[in-house]
Amino acid sequence: MNSTPANPIIVASDLSGEADMALSRGCQLSKRLGAPLIVLHVIDSGAREDLMRAETQLQKQIARCPDRQNIEARLYVQAGNPAQVIVAVSKKENAALLVMGRHHKKGPERFVGTTLEKVSRLATVPTLLATSETPEYRCAMLALDFSAYASEALRVAAMLLDGGKLHALHVSNPPSEAITSKAGKDFIAEQQRVLELLIADEQETLDMLGIRRPEVHLLVESGEVRSRLEQTAERLRPDFVALGCHSRSGLEEALIGSLAKALMQNPPCDLLVTR
Repeated sequence: MNSTPANPIIVASDLSGEADMALSRGCQLSKRLGAPLIVLHVIDSGAREDLMRAETQLQKQIARCPDRQNIEARLYVQAGNPAQVIVAVSKKENAALLVMGRHHKKGPERFVGTTLEKVSRLATVPTLLATSETPEYRCAMLALDFSAYASEALRVAAMLLDGGKLHALHVSNPPSEAITSKAGKDFIAEQQRVLELLIADEQETLDMLGIRRPEVHLLVESGEVRSRLEQTAERLRPDFVALGCHSRSGLEEALIGSLAKALMQNPPCDLLVTR
């Protein structure tokens, strides 16, 4: 079992069916990792009777959760802007993980402006989008490059897997004219060698952190990143996909990465985004 996270898992609930799924996943991970659980609901009104009514609804939602046994959830019901409150509470509690359900507005164009989209831009803690009712996580897929962001995603994914299987996908981009040449093949082979060393280093880091090593399978492919990732996810059917979100400039620090945003609009499975 993983070392017990000292920091809590926070589930942000809007009391919808999608939030039922997020709460179920949060309870499951809380029990598996031995992490404290906080369930947060944000309302517009700060009137006492409205806060009490919302807390009653939240308690009913928790009572419906099949994995609630032997878990003591701390309830937060607060008034304010949902995205701002979720981000503020996650930061204040130094959350190990924030779990949310997928947005329920129809159409990917309506993703922009949702609480999920706003939180994904602003949150600094790992954020898990829960979209399925699969059993405990056993298999995940990681978008792997040479960045510290991908390394952080690997560590959090390993924590959630607790010794499961991790497919690490790296999409290589040699010059198009060199893909089938010896130089292109040598380029990909060198990238694979360096990535294998990187993974070995990360496995040692997991040992130091007290996190069980996953069974890592490295995949190095050529092509466009998003299409390759989606095709591989369709083929492997992982329980979740993990992404490390890049921030290359002051402006981009406030923006969610384009790949993460696209996958959040239409997730193939649960989605973990780290920064």
